[in-house]
Amino acid sequence: MSGGAILDVRHLKVDLATERGTLHAVRDISFSVEPGRTLCIVGESGCGKSMTSLAIMDLLPKSARRTAETLSFRGEDIGSPKVMGRLRGDRIAMIFQEPMTALNPAYTIGDQLCEAYRHHRKASAREAREKAIALLERVGIASAGDRLGQFPHQLSGGLRQRVMIAMALMCGPSLLIADEPTTALDVTIQAQILRLLAELQEELGIALVLITHDLGIVARIADDVAVMYAGQIVEQGKAGDIFGDPHHPYTRGLIDCIPQPGKTRPGERLGTIANTVPSLVGEMRGCAFRDRCPHARPVCAEDVPERRAGDHMWRCVLEALP
Repeated sequence: MSGGAILDVRHLKVDLATERGTLHAVRDISFSVEPGRTLCIVGESGCGKSMTSLAIMDLLPKSARRTAETLSFRGEDIGSPKVMGRLRGDRIAMIFQEPMTALNPAYTIGDQLCEAYRHHRKASAREAREKAIALLERVGIASAGDRLGQFPHQLSGGLRQRVMIAMALMCGPSLLIADEPTTALDVTIQAQILRLLAELQEELGIALVLITHDLGIVARIADDVAVMYAGQIVEQGKAGDIFGDPHHPYTRGLIDCIPQPGKTRPGERLGTIANTVPSLVGEMRGCAFRDRCPHARPVCAEDVPERRAGDHMWRCVLEALP
């Protein structure tokens, strides 16, 4: 990925103090996102995807400690709370995982849409209302003016998610982080939301970081993919390379778990990944996936090399999967 990145993350770590010891939620990850491109961060629940997004947005819990060699937006250090406070909700926006809990039930949709716009743009209430109505219409919500006076519980899950997208776009961000934006929605609404995100990205030229566990979504929307496991990025590259020639056994396992159009026969059993994700409490050496890996060998307990072939990176003792 080139030096023209809008977001540059280098050696990011997130540690949380727990009663059992230090939990290493994010373990030394690096990636970048370029304008107009979509990076999908994919992995099982608990692998550190959401914690990564919260670390970027500086929204971590108080018990968390974040460190990074580089954490920059357009070359500006967003590791500084002062800088991030100025950019968050303005140039950098986030769509949170569950709109029913992300939206405040005590305030109307209009109040929540207009707040950040009035703060960052010093706009009048009328200007903010006109902007909110225009964006609600843009994301496919009918009778947008009437919706401004409603509360979150009066909207369906799909409508709440569209409100979250409109809220994130109020100030015209250059970078949009979407954390599992379709998890609680049915398949039809999922497709509509993904289509909407793709259209908005093309129209506005924003960089999109999409966090998901659904490889079907990744295959449809991603330009670049980062596969996370146990707090680490274990494979990273262009979407075509990741799906066409996965180099890490975990990535292969994830791909085998989803039906392949034209390849998977009706009634055929899909692949599975045995066992569970290891605990992230305490120090971890070697490949975290080795206890679940069909290709594991004694050397996997030692430090794992980072291998590269062009833009394709993977962490494995194997140069290629058999």
